[in-house]
Amino acid sequence: MHSLAEAETIPLNWQSAALRAAGRALRGFAVREFNAHLLRRARQLQPDLFLVFKGPFVQAHTLRALRAEGIRCVNFYPDVSFTVHGPYLEDALREYDWVFTTKTFGIADLRDCLDVHKASVLRHAFDPDVHRPTRPTASEEKRFGCDVSFIGTWSPAKQRLLEAVDEGLPGASVRIFGSQWERAGRGSGLRRHWAGHAVSGAEYAIAIGCSRVNLGLLSERRPGASDGDQITSRTFHIPAAGGCLLHQRTNELAEVFREGIDCEAFQGADELIQKIRALLGDETRRRQIAENGLARVRSAHSWDHRIRQLMEKLRQEGLLDAGVMKDWPSVPNWEAESSQPIASTNRIGDRHGTA
Repeated sequence: MHSLAEAETIPLNWQSAALRAAGRALRGFAVREFNAHLLRRARQLQPDLFLVFKGPFVQAHTLRALRAEGIRCVNFYPDVSFTVHGPYLEDALREYDWVFTTKTFGIADLRDCLDVHKASVLRHAFDPDVHRPTRPTASEEKRFGCDVSFIGTWSPAKQRLLEAVDEGLPGASVRIFGSQWERAGRGSGLRRHWAGHAVSGAEYAIAIGCSRVNLGLLSERRPGASDGDQITSRTFHIPAAGGCLLHQRTNELAEVFREGIDCEAFQGADELIQKIRALLGDETRRRQIAENGLARVRSAHSWDHRIRQLMEKLRQEGLLDAGVMKDWPSVPNWEAESSQPIASTNRIGDRHGTA
């Protein structure tokens, strides 16, 4: 397996105004260079499968060239809308041999907006090497510890819910990690809770473990989409990292978790505040929800499970030979892992120790 990251070629993370302007001016040249590099590497490696995660900079002509050489091209698409993420995606999505969308409404959106019919739903998942319970150090507790946290990108709907929490639970410590929260505005009380940055990797798992209640807030409907999020990657990451999950109530959430057992759920700001207050007052219940949620996601929702589902679907559609799957590693044997007590803030110890 070989991977290529678009950020190695395309300037995406430059921060200053001058560099961002330069990045926009160079973007077209960088995209062409990135696609040329993809083709060179694919011709060198001759893979059975070219798997793209979203791929906003993969161009349609690149996919046509790969398919002409007998390479199967597959897209895993994690976002709500297929039409608001740059100028290349709409044409490119039509060229894949198969598109996996994490949204149940994505099948109809692909068909109605892009005339893409070779598609199916594949839910988000967690990475066992990253999203796992940890034992935070004292310094990590000081940095991340809080009553309530939200980890994710700003949106108007998320801002309204978190402002309700800020006003309704003035004694609770709240922390927000993620990008674009400066858009909340200077008058918003959320600015004092925002860390000023996102967290990822091991830090992300530690931040989850240091929060007594972890919020699963969803993105609202965007242009080009027929609905907003029902579940998201955090839906699986939070319990996998040993966190107590309080999630917006949706039908899809109920298909994965048992409300009140594996997670808690809410609809609207009033119930959100009520559920936070109840969870903060009951450490035993928080610990039990965290343990049950961890067991639930480990049973069927790791990336090891998903990649097997992905490959089996491609085999069923005649896009992948069964022999490609024979040496794929099995899912982790969670039962073989040692179990240690959960600390008072809902942290679950495991054999890996501190991340």
